[in-house]
Amino acid sequence: MPPNTFTAHSNSSAKMDVSLQTYPLPKEVEPCVLDELWKPCRPQPDVLSLMAQKPNLRTYFSRYYSYNCLRFSRDGGIHISIKTHSDVIGLARSILQDSTRAMIFANHNLDITNAVSNSHATNIINAAEKDASNNHTTALRTALDLCARLITMCDFGHPEFGFSARSSSHWKSHQTLRQATAEYFHPEKKLQPDNPRLRRLFTARHLACIGGIRIRWTTNLMDHLLLSDDDRAVFIFHHADFLRYQSCLADQIFPDGFVDETLRTLTLLFPQNDGKSRRWLVKQISEFSLDPSLSRCGNAWAQDRRFEKFSFWHDRLVILKQTFDDSSPRKLSQWWGDRRNSAQWYTFWVAILVFVTTVFFGLVQSIEGALQVYLSWKTIQQGDG
Repeated sequence: MPPNTFTAHSNSSAKMDVSLQTYPLPKEVEPCVLDELWKPCRPQPDVLSLMAQKPNLRTYFSRYYSYNCLRFSRDGGIHISIKTHSDVIGLARSILQDSTRAMIFANHNLDITNAVSNSHATNIINAAEKDASNNHTTALRTALDLCARLITMCDFGHPEFGFSARSSSHWKSHQTLRQATAEYFHPEKKLQPDNPRLRRLFTARHLACIGGIRIRWTTNLMDHLLLSDDDRAVFIFHHADFLRYQSCLADQIFPDGFVDETLRTLTLLFPQNDGKSRRWLVKQISEFSLDPSLSRCGNAWAQDRRFEKFSFWHDRLVILKQTFDDSSPRKLSQWWGDRRNSAQWYTFWVAILVFVTTVFFGLVQSIEGALQVYLSWKTIQQGDG
């Protein structure tokens, strides 16, 4: 019988022998999981030490890790082949050693382990994964998808017996997780912007308060900057410290440059040098329990707002900018804050001022005329008396 590659061997494994159904994840277990989950990617302590503030993944564990573990292990965990957080670490190690999904599958299936070749194993596994009646296969597939999500914060696969309207991707049998991630997140510059640079008004606060575009906070990186609801809402990934931690890994899971570029999109949307945006964001963080580090994304300078600086998120930024430019204010407060077209702004408010002034003086004249009529009538009444 082959060794169980899903068993984590570390000094902290005893602490991690906690059921996936324990919600939320005990605080004393969090540092153990953090130390082990991305260990094969070789976190760089020297890079972490140079950061002004070290990444704090408390929001990741409370809002994402714990929730997904509970969600995937529903019904007493009968639909998933791993049961504890120690099992998660063991499976994550196999995944991050750049094993294909087929080979990880084979290591846990006696019938497939003895396949004569990798291609033959892949064919068997492809058939097995499509066999929904095989409970063992379904449980293993669910475990792989859960671990892929915990490692990347991307919705790979679909949890069995659950429903999600979020974007998702399929991790194919012949791929490693890195290959599956690179297939989804790849440089895309098909769309041509009407202006080479994003203006300073392109912030999340202005999208919401001027453009009337609702902000939908997401924990799924695949949804980031994606428009929904007939272009009336946009998803924004808010786990900035998760991205900062990924940038400290020597062997990153994501394509080269992807993590840095994603952080720069957050800098665009939440610039620290914009006081109104900062105050608006503080309220959002409090109301929706967002990652507090989102308020520390730095300042966006002119050169940082050029479209040429973006490859992975280029087309989504172009679409979002065009949607923002095409939006029209619906309330007076939105009109007041909308400085996208200065000439139009001044024309609108001059017209409002002229209208208000005309109404005011017209009202004054009406009142004055009414008073004159009233005083004349009183004078006549007194004369008759």
